[in-house]
Amino acid sequence: MRPVVLCFSGLDPSGGAGLQADIETIAAFGAHAAVVCTALTIQDSQQVYGFETVRAELLQAQAEKILADLPVKAIKCGMLGSIETIAVIERIARAHPHIPLVLDPVLAANSGGGLTAGDFIQHIHRLFALATVITPNTVEAQQLSSFHLPDQEGELIADLTQQGANAILLKGGHESGVMIHNRLYQHGKLSQSSQWPRLAGEFHGSGCTLASAIAAGLAQGLTLGVAITRAEVWLHEALKNADKPHDNGQSIPYRQAFCRGEKSFALSSVDQNAGKRLFAPTGVPKGLYLITDNNLETAKLLSVVEAALKGQTKIIQYRDKSLDSQKRLREAQALKQLCDVYHATLIINDDVALAEAVGAGVHLGRGDGSIAAARQRLGTDKIIGATCHNSLTFAQQATDQGASYLAFGAFYPSSTKPNAAIVDVGILQSAQQFGLPIVAIGGITLENAAPLIKAGAHCVAVVHDICALPIANIQQRANAYHELFTAHVS
Repeated sequence: MRPVVLCFSGLDPSGGAGLQADIETIAAFGAHAAVVCTALTIQDSQQVYGFETVRAELLQAQAEKILADLPVKAIKCGMLGSIETIAVIERIARAHPHIPLVLDPVLAANSGGGLTAGDFIQHIHRLFALATVITPNTVEAQQLSSFHLPDQEGELIADLTQQGANAILLKGGHESGVMIHNRLYQHGKLSQSSQWPRLAGEFHGSGCTLASAIAAGLAQGLTLGVAITRAEVWLHEALKNADKPHDNGQSIPYRQAFCRGEKSFALSSVDQNAGKRLFAPTGVPKGLYLITDNNLETAKLLSVVEAALKGQTKIIQYRDKSLDSQKRLREAQALKQLCDVYHATLIINDDVALAEAVGAGVHLGRGDGSIAAARQRLGTDKIIGATCHNSLTFAQQATDQGASYLAFGAFYPSSTKPNAAIVDVGILQSAQQFGLPIVAIGGITLENAAPLIKAGAHCVAVVHDICALPIANIQQRANAYHELFTAHVS
C-alpha cells in the first residue's frame, strides 16, 4: 500500500484548509491520507466565525483503529483546538515514537479568527519534543515564545528549542519584503534556508498544505531537508495557480491539478519504462566558468564580473552564502543585467527561488534539493547544473532528472573548499558517456587548466584566479582562458 499519513486537523467547509488540504496534498505526492477530524469549524475562504472541538475519547478511538489497521508512516497535526486534543496527540506520539510527526501549530486562520480554546498555548509545547519538526509562521512563533522578530530571532529559536523543539521550520510569509524567506533550524542551529518570490494576495490553507507535503515526504522516506525543499517547490506552484473566489479575498491553492497529473511531482522524474531523461539539456557556453567570490562587496563584485565578461567569459555563477535576502536579490538582478548586456549566462548557486526571481539558471550541490523539482519550476529553457564530486552514479541520476551539465572535482587543492577530496582527472573522460557538458572545478588556475580541458572539460570553474586579481588585470586573464580553450579544443 502507499505510505499512509495520519492527519489530525479541523474540517474547513470551504475546502481551502484543514482536512481537505491534507487529503489533496498527500494524494498529490502519491501517499494516502487517513484523517481524524479534531474540530468542526464555521468558516469560508474569508474568515473563521467559530468552531467546536471533537471529544477527546472519540479522537483517541479513531486514531488507535487507524494505527492498528494501516501502515502509518507519518503523522501530521494541524488544528488541534483544545488542551484535551493535545493530550490525545501526546499519548499517541509516545506510543509510536518511530513515526515522524509534523506539528503545524495552528493558532488562527490567515484570514482572521482564532482556532484555539482556553490556555492552549501554554500546553502545546508538550508536543515539541515529540515532533520531528514544527512549522510555525513568524506570528505563531512569537506567540509561542516571549521573543519577537526580527531583532530577537536568535533568542526566539533558542527559546523554542529549550521548550523541546528538535527542528523548527520558521515560515516567513507574514514578514515584509518582495521575497519570502523560510529558515530551518535543527537543534537551535540554522541548517537550511530558502527564498521565494512573494505572490500577490493572500492564500487560504497554505500552511496546512506545506505541512502535509512535508509529512508526505517523510512518509516516503525522504530526509527532513529534502522533504521540505520538495514541499516548498510544489507549494509555490500550487499558489501560483490558486483559485480566487473573490477579487479582494483569499485564494485557495490549486492542489487538484497536481493530483490529476497535469504537473507531476513524483519522486523520480525519470520515465522508468523508457529509461530516458525527461528534459533536454540546454546549451552551456564553453570556456571559463567564473564563480563569484562570496566576500566581495557589491561594487567590487560587479566590477570583477564586468571585467571578466569583457574578457569573453560567457558563464557566471553568483555564489553568496549570506542570509541577507535583499542584498542577494539586488546583486543577482544587477548581475543578470550585466550578463544580458554581454550575452552571457547567469547561474545562481544553490537557490532555485532566487534563480526564478531573476530569470537565471541554478547550480545545485548534492544536498541542495531535487534537480527534477528545480527543472519543473524553472522550465526547460534554463540551465541547471549538478555537483557530482567523483560519483558517476550521481551523475547518471542528475542526467535523468534534467541536469544541463555535470560538475566534477576538486581536481586540485582549493582555498574555497579546503577539505574537498581530490578527484582523478580520468573521471572527465568517463563522464562523457552521459552526453552532457562537463565542468571541472576545484583549485583551477590558468597554469593547471590545460590537462582538464584535454581530458574533456567543457568548462573550467574558477574563483580566486580571477576574483583575487586587480580589476585592471582581469580582462586579460579571462582572455587567456579563452585562448587556452581555443588551443586545446577543436
